[in-house]
Amino acid sequence: ECQNVLGQIEAEREELRQKKLQSGEFESAEEFVGSELDPARDRDLSAAALKRMVHMDSFVREIFRYRHTRMEIMHLARKPVTLSNGMKIAKGQMVAINLRSVHRSHEYQGEDPAEFRPWRFLGKAKAATKVAKDYLPFGMGPHACPGRFMAVQVLKAIGSLMVSRYSKIEMIDPSYGEQILQSRRGDHNATGLIFTSRSAPTKTEA
Repeated sequence: ECQNVLGQIEAEREELRQKKLQSGEFESAEEFVGSELDPARDRDLSAAALKRMVHMDSFVREIFRYRHTRMEIMHLARKPVTLSNGMKIAKGQMVAINLRSVHRSHEYQGEDPAEFRPWRFLGKAKAATKVAKDYLPFGMGPHACPGRFMAVQVLKAIGSLMVSRYSKIEMIDPSYGEQILQSRRGDHNATGLIFTSRSAPTKTEA
């Protein structure tokens, strides 16, 4: 997907350059150097390119859905609240959301919510930044995390760079796979990774 998207953008930019040459706005191809349409930037990993990478976006959203601790997003009740089920929350109490009960729910996630499926959200208009009652890693409503757009953008960029440079990323000890997926963010993982370069048949452990 990364190579396809960058190839599409490269072709679109070349088409635009040709139109500008034909219209006389630019007199020669050399004039594009250093401009916004500089050919050297055709395959930059831009925000526009990342936005088109729907597989990577679905992958990031599935990571947030699947690999999350149970109790998070702490809130302080600034006034007494009575929920629809009759539960009362007194002013000054701390409230945490059980995210796993939402993210692993058949009601909200459909079939096999306990399975990690990277393309789960393809074609469903559910971007990794789109908050809703079935997806709460960034909160919801007017107090949803405003930094989620930058966070997802960075994760998509890192993921795209990794898959473009490495043909395979493996765990040194695959038996830790499920344990790592169930661990909390920040927990130490007992196994490292092996990176296989696309440019040369070499492996690097990290």
